[in-house]
Amino acid sequence: MRKTAIVFLALFVILAFGCAKKAEESTFAEKESPYLADEPAEEAPAAPEPMKSKKMDTSLADERGTAGGAEEVTAPDVLGEGVPEASAAELGRELKLIRTADLTTEVDDVDDGFEEIYAVAKAEKAIVVGTTHSVADEGYSYGSVTLKVDPSKYDETMKALRKVGKLLSENSTTEDVTQEYVDLQARLENAERTRDRYLEILATRTGAVHDVLEVEREIERVTENVERLKGQLRYLDSQIGLSTITVNLEEPHGAVPTGYNFGKAIKDALRIALRICIFLIQALIVLMPFIIILVILVLIIRFIVWFWRRRRRKAKKAATEA
Repeated sequence: MRKTAIVFLALFVILAFGCAKKAEESTFAEKESPYLADEPAEEAPAAPEPMKSKKMDTSLADERGTAGGAEEVTAPDVLGEGVPEASAAELGRELKLIRTADLTTEVDDVDDGFEEIYAVAKAEKAIVVGTTHSVADEGYSYGSVTLKVDPSKYDETMKALRKVGKLLSENSTTEDVTQEYVDLQARLENAERTRDRYLEILATRTGAVHDVLEVEREIERVTENVERLKGQLRYLDSQIGLSTITVNLEEPHGAVPTGYNFGKAIKDALRIALRICIFLIQALIVLMPFIIILVILVLIIRFIVWFWRRRRRKAKKAATEA
């Protein structure tokens, strides 16, 4: 038994030593074998050449044309220098932008300012959609003019309006509604397709009256949704198609109000006093029912007290005489 164990142990050691030596020789061969160095390695796929501009690809295109007769191939320009103008114009047409501006201008006379703005609107083919004109208590005037102008003439119109009077402030914004516009268009197309399907069902429906009425109700609901979406698109089109510019005009006014005098101050004081008197009269009218009730209660209490005292005096007098 002992001899058998020793034999198995010896065989195990020999096998382990042989495997280790074979692994070492294999590793050494991979590192040092000249045959492995001479064998051509499998070529890795070449990395794609970076995109070059048309100017840099001239020599490479000549070599390809001479060697293989292939046509000249040039990489497209990247964004930056060399972007085709047509692409930029197309991008601008795809965007849906709403441009608005608000100007505040000081003028010597508001009426003259209105005339200048009307002249600018006529020259730039803008539309005057609203005007306001007011006079403050201090005597100076102020007002505003709202214009609708084609987006292509927005910059020229703004440049001309800045020259009207003395510009005090300017606030312009550009709102991108492209995503909202595209979403409304998609929803409108889906609603119209749904309505068309309901109309087809209604045209071929031969079932009960209840089913026909149900389909008609759905058609009415979808039609209302279609009209609402069309209205929203029309509103966006009107805002996108014409930019809005509002010009606020005001005359100069200092710390001391223009036209202030003693007579006007007296009139204002009398007006305030009259308003106070009217307020007191109105308050008295409102409180009159409560005052009457209070007076009646006081009279009743006084009568009770008087009657009680009178009886008390009579009782006291009767007791004295007895």
